[in-house]
Amino acid sequence: MEYRLLKLATRKLLGRFKNLEEAAGQCRVKPTNLSQYQSFDHSAFMPVDVAMELERVIGEPILTRELANLHEQRGWPEHMLDVRGEALDIPVAVGELLAFICEATAENSPGGRRLTENEKRRYFELRRNVSEELRQLDTAVEQDSDIKNFRQVGQKSA
Repeated sequence: MEYRLLKLATRKLLGRFKNLEEAAGQCRVKPTNLSQYQSFDHSAFMPVDVAMELERVIGEPILTRELANLHEQRGWPEHMLDVRGEALDIPVAVGELLAFICEATAENSPGGRRLTENEKRRYFELRRNVSEELRQLDTAVEQDSDIKNFRQVGQKSA
């Protein structure tokens, strides 16, 4: 959850520049590094000094603000899930599943348009990931106190 929120904030920060080359001209890293910092496929995060320099240029602490918000949320009990954060995990899991299906059913794939046994196993693994992300979102929604209060009010009037 935190990983995705930081990546999204990084994308938002870099999106304030015309392109990555312009952003790279304002800091000490190359455009390829900046691209990796915003990519869900790379585990690298933007160094603090680079984030501060880019935020000074645009005049808004986009990434710093997200870090502060995440720091404040660390006080939540571990069992509490954030609805927004959990919801952001779903498209990534679905995207991985769809990308796999497209690749596995391509004409030039090992099984052609049919899935091989290994591909079937991978499909079900990715499908379980989607189900798990949906389950975590359901749990987060159920734990949301505003929603609990709404449900209780709605049930009393019924």
